[in-house]
Amino acid sequence: MTDRTLRALLVGAAVPLLLAGCAGAASPPAGASAASATAEPTPAGKPSYLPGSAPAADPAAVVRSTVTAGDPRLVPSYVPAGMTAAVRATAASYEVTYTDDQHTRGITLAVNQGVNPPPVPSGGANTDRSFRGVRASYAVYDVSAPLSLRHLYWQEPGSWSSKVFSNPGIEYFLSGTGLTEAEFFRVASSLQPVG
Repeated sequence: MTDRTLRALLVGAAVPLLLAGCAGAASPPAGASAASATAEPTPAGKPSYLPGSAPAADPAAVVRSTVTAGDPRLVPSYVPAGMTAAVRATAASYEVTYTDDQHTRGITLAVNQGVNPPPVPSGGANTDRSFRGVRASYAVYDVSAPLSLRHLYWQEPGSWSSKVFSNPGIEYFLSGTGLTEAEFFRVASSLQPVG
């Protein structure tokens, strides 16, 4: 599987998130803060963000002030150097996306979004593993490519008033592309409550 195909899969995984969270390109979803308004066009060479998201110097502050549905509300305390954050948040859910200027590396944390990732192809692997004290699903889309698209899905213990699924806990979905497995899990292991 080529890097272009993997990027297309990552974008394909993000489309349901965008459709579910955006009431329209001109206005943020109901209950959204100013931080979730559509980002202004950026000059060439600068990151462009998912519709409905806005650049955020401090994603934890945006999540802390906007998301009120429950706890814990986690964000990574570590991301690789050179990546810029954008946040899309409502009172009931949030998504933090980190990307580099070349869009060769990306990380997305989606919380209470009802994520439905694309199926793992034959050259990939989908396994269960222990993560943060619970069972998590971990997928790598091309096991022969060290920087392959990968994602981790788990139900974080906690309370959430407006859940997408009826499973116990809170739905967390972390995906990354252009990262080694060690880099991906360094980000995953750095998840901290925003307070």
